[in-house]
Amino acid sequence: MANFGWTGKILWVNLTDRKIKTVNTAEYEPENYLGGVGLNTKMFWEMGSPNVEAFSPDNPLMISIGPLTGINGPFNRAEVSSIAPQSYPKELYSFSGFGGKFPSELKFAGYDSIVILGKASKPVYLVINDDKVEIKDAKTLWGLDTFETQKTILSTYPKASSLVIGPAGENLSRIAIMLNETASAAGQGGYGAVMGSKNLKAIVVRGSGTQKVANAEALLSIIEGRRAAGEWLRGAAQSWGRYPLCGEPVYTNMKNNYLKRIAGCHGCPYQCMGFYEMPGIGGGGQMCVEGWYGYFSRGSSEGYWDGNIMSQKLGINNYELLAIMNMIGQIGRSKRSQMGLTMIPSFDHVGETELGGAEVHHQFLTELLGGIADGTSPFSQGLARAAETLGATGAYSAMSPNRGYYQHHIECVGSALHWATDSRDPWSSCHDYQTGFGPYANIASHFGVPGGDWRGTTKTNMYDQTEKETIWVQHNQQLKNSLPICDYSSAPNTYYHPPSMDIQIFEAGVLSAVTGVDYSVDRMWQAAERIWNLSRAVGVLREDRTRADDALSPAWFQRVIGGSESLSAPLNKVEFEKMLDRYYEVRGWNKETARPTRDKLTSLGLGYVADKLESVGKIG
Repeated sequence: MANFGWTGKILWVNLTDRKIKTVNTAEYEPENYLGGVGLNTKMFWEMGSPNVEAFSPDNPLMISIGPLTGINGPFNRAEVSSIAPQSYPKELYSFSGFGGKFPSELKFAGYDSIVILGKASKPVYLVINDDKVEIKDAKTLWGLDTFETQKTILSTYPKASSLVIGPAGENLSRIAIMLNETASAAGQGGYGAVMGSKNLKAIVVRGSGTQKVANAEALLSIIEGRRAAGEWLRGAAQSWGRYPLCGEPVYTNMKNNYLKRIAGCHGCPYQCMGFYEMPGIGGGGQMCVEGWYGYFSRGSSEGYWDGNIMSQKLGINNYELLAIMNMIGQIGRSKRSQMGLTMIPSFDHVGETELGGAEVHHQFLTELLGGIADGTSPFSQGLARAAETLGATGAYSAMSPNRGYYQHHIECVGSALHWATDSRDPWSSCHDYQTGFGPYANIASHFGVPGGDWRGTTKTNMYDQTEKETIWVQHNQQLKNSLPICDYSSAPNTYYHPPSMDIQIFEAGVLSAVTGVDYSVDRMWQAAERIWNLSRAVGVLREDRTRADDALSPAWFQRVIGGSESLSAPLNKVEFEKMLDRYYEVRGWNKETARPTRDKLTSLGLGYVADKLESVGKIG
């Protein structure tokens, strides 16, 4: 293993017997699996892809950074992998990412990953200070919100960064988040509840080391080239996320009166968040759907900000809250009462009328979010399970393409195929469909990817060869989640100056400069394909995944769902199945079973995976 990029150590903590050890990262072939999702998935496979429930003490919770973490740029992210409580109807092995300062501190402390097993007999928190690792009593932290937890930790560890859960995680809400700072969250998947199930309130990390770079001159040359091109700056390129996306008058009021500064992850030049502070409510960051309640506050900035701060403090998935609010607006008054929402039973649709001022907004939010956080609301179990409990599965099926996740940009046929073949809502790390293909025909052609239109002047559902678009995006997705690199800085049109520069050349160049390993674009791209195939093998081995699981809700073949404004018509079932056939063929999988073949796995250095799948009768 290279001596640069990776630290060479993985921290293993068993909360049941309180045993702590380190394992050499080289045991998991980091040069082949990189880090983040790739390293997590390799470790999970080597554990035997345990068929355990999400809240079982034997469910491993893995947090991995990557070889690029710790350097200046959009690389300071970490990936969480485990069995996801949010998945529906099966609990699936999946992933979620977050930024902030925690990923860099983990690198500086000398670890590529943390693997947490078991369950503490009482609430605890984990403290990592370089080589000193301790399990501490969390009695005084249990019950605190995420902001207060971090403040309390900082009073004892003033320069540390912490990853924490709120009451939602403690009470095993399936939509509980893990939060670093005020806005950097592992949101999708429900991994805050996995921490809660282990009686783990927080992970605190402080490192005194640095990121070791093999070829600093080459790295600086690449970055200077991007600066010279105006593509590596704290400027307008990422400004859209800093301000509320829920329209006027909230947008202007918040920007002009409550914005304190722009903010972002540690070391990142783009600073895509806004930090706001409102008297009586408090301060915190916001980016994209962290302003979920603004869509329903009828122009109330106070309501919008109260919703964001309260949900972050309680540790609840903001994107799922957007879905929950939509469902509340679709179901009848009696079901609202069944949910304990006494503040709005007279409304025919949430948000049709101003709720009556900041105090009434606060009361409604306290009812809704408090019930989710303390486990008394059906929505504590997530949208899918709540719909089943409330008899609202029809409304749910139109909102969720599959696997218990609210619809999140199906911008074209290619992204619909991506939804069908992933383990979760993939859109947190594949905005490529928006910014690289469709009307950007020259970019699609450059990467050899025919693809469907996403927001062109003429809406067209394109199926022919669109599977190649999906596969390209899935491979880039694996790199984003394994190097890692932020999704907003790694779309196909990023750094697009062919033939000398494009996103693949950039990624391979930075990876080579940092690690000292010669990564050509082809070698790096093969690593991405290897990670995707290993993830699929985990699904096959652990979850018996077949072609029948690569499906979308029937609603998507019956009508164009709101929010999918780029589809010209409902998805065509016959054409979609033909496209699936072609997708499996290009992937080298058996198209009847949708499972990788021995030839494909062997070509990627995964012969040992083929042996295991064949031994249990699950090879493609």
